[in-house]
Amino acid sequence: MPRADDATAVKSTVPRSRVRRMRRVLKTSELIARDIILDISEGGLKAGDSLPAEASMLMHYEVGRASLREALRVLEVQGLVRIRAGARGGPVVGAATAENLARMLTLYFGVAGATYEHLAEVMLFLYPKVAAVAASRELTEGEVRTLNELVDKACGSPNPALLRADTLGDFHKLLTRFSANPVWMMLADAVGLVFVDHIIANTDSRGFHAESVADHKQIAAAVLAGNAGLARRWMLEHTQRMIHFFRGQTPAIFSQLIEWR
Repeated sequence: MPRADDATAVKSTVPRSRVRRMRRVLKTSELIARDIILDISEGGLKAGDSLPAEASMLMHYEVGRASLREALRVLEVQGLVRIRAGARGGPVVGAATAENLARMLTLYFGVAGATYEHLAEVMLFLYPKVAAVAASRELTEGEVRTLNELVDKACGSPNPALLRADTLGDFHKLLTRFSANPVWMMLADAVGLVFVDHIIANTDSRGFHAESVADHKQIAAAVLAGNAGLARRWMLEHTQRMIHFFRGQTPAIFSQLIEWR
């Protein structure tokens, strides 16, 4: 009978599909972290749902307390689990958000030697593709209404600086949601969030607001018309103008390594 703390041990009750995924030798805590995520997914748990108490998890995963707590810490660092304090505390399901992914990506980008210029180059590939994919879909009435309302909201004047940044950023997030592809959505939103949080948020962007609103109107019109080629073109030109503007505002930052934040 395999030991509970053996990282290569596979319980006979584990589904065959999961056995195949466990062939690479990992630390016990990493195996348990992966099993917790699989159980969350297979159990249909949502953000905010409570996970079993520690005693129950120790029995279910057949590991020691130290390995279980290390597994929960691994997931907590990535925002996929929260540890709630208090008498009724314990592990709670987190969320697979672009914010959490962006934070982890900045750590890897920085270690890999990536700069904000590299990030800008990726945006020039990602954003036009996102717009083209959005235009290729037949949008629902609700999606059309949301897109029009968002464009109109950004046109309002005079919006406070924070509202301007939020509404303009929401336009890009909405297009990624139109792709109906969670991989596209997470990647594009995460890359965009790094640019927003590290560059746009620390820059006076009032000089680009009117131009950005006009660009968004043009892109939205192409998306609503179902013209993928035009949506791609307008988004590429908009992204180029956006990068050019912020490079002019803070030229030094583009050559710097991406910071982990």
